[in-house]
Amino acid sequence: MLIERYLLLHRQTRYNEHMTLLEKSIIATISYFDIFDYPLTLMEIWKWLFVSTEHGTQSQGQENITVVQKALESSEYLQWRIAAKDGFYFLKGRETIIQIRGERYSLAERKYHRAKRIICWLRWFPFIKMIGVCNTLAYNNSRQDADIDLFIVTKRRRVWQTRFWVTGFLKLLGLRPRPGRTRDCLCASFFVDEDHLDLYELAIVQEIYLPYWITQVVPVYDEDVYERFMAANQWVRKLLPNFLPIGPTSRHRLRPLGWGKKVINGKFSLWPERIFKRGQLAIMPDNLKSKIGAGSQVVVRDGVLKFHDNDRRALFLKRWRERLASVI
Repeated sequence: MLIERYLLLHRQTRYNEHMTLLEKSIIATISYFDIFDYPLTLMEIWKWLFVSTEHGTQSQGQENITVVQKALESSEYLQWRIAAKDGFYFLKGRETIIQIRGERYSLAERKYHRAKRIICWLRWFPFIKMIGVCNTLAYNNSRQDADIDLFIVTKRRRVWQTRFWVTGFLKLLGLRPRPGRTRDCLCASFFVDEDHLDLYELAIVQEIYLPYWITQVVPVYDEDVYERFMAANQWVRKLLPNFLPIGPTSRHRLRPLGWGKKVINGKFSLWPERIFKRGQLAIMPDNLKSKIGAGSQVVVRDGVLKFHDNDRRALFLKRWRERLASVI
């Protein structure tokens, strides 16, 4: 028994010393999504392939999907750590997440339908240029008790007024998350204006969550802003060189409004932005106000409002590193 264990350890060490950059990237990618109980197809591994000099997985550029497939099928190193079933790849011993993915897909479809129905009303509010669904719902991996996270892009210098109308509307209808009730509520806590689409400055050290978040935003309502948003965040390609912009299906998309929206914008354009800023800062809860400028959780700056008092990016980074340490 001791001899067999020694030979196994020696064999794994030899693999670690000679594994290719592509093998490291594949392991890093599958390990990241394992945090969220999400097995990946071949196409998903390719388009979300993570590369980073920080973790020794730097790639020279885009990898061909056939090269990724060949590595999955022929790499002895990967076969020791990754299993495949029903077209999905996952870390060995994690076969149960295939069923979890299927169950969450069904939940996500229902949540998308609810989100689209409410966004159909929100799009009429002044100065809204884009409303996107983000976080786990964006890639159909939502939990039963999860809320629906929105990312909203506004006309330049109109984030405070837009936030006032959107959050006021959601609160009036009882649709905002609150302690003890989050299921199917809409969380509108991230606003940027069209002049501040680049989110690089919001990244934490050795960031991994934000690049995936950016590439997974689904623009349910879009007034020709989504392409600009992706163009402004091309820095993400250094980490995710193969990512593909989202093309939402018709069931997840609302058509842009016409002249009626322009009339609404005109009616509200004379209202000074500073009034909405002062009013909201005055009533802001102390737990949020105390975090302004103290990190990446709560961000209040020109053209950017981000109110995530429970920003878990550092936790996800820690869990990802633990996954990698357990398989590499």
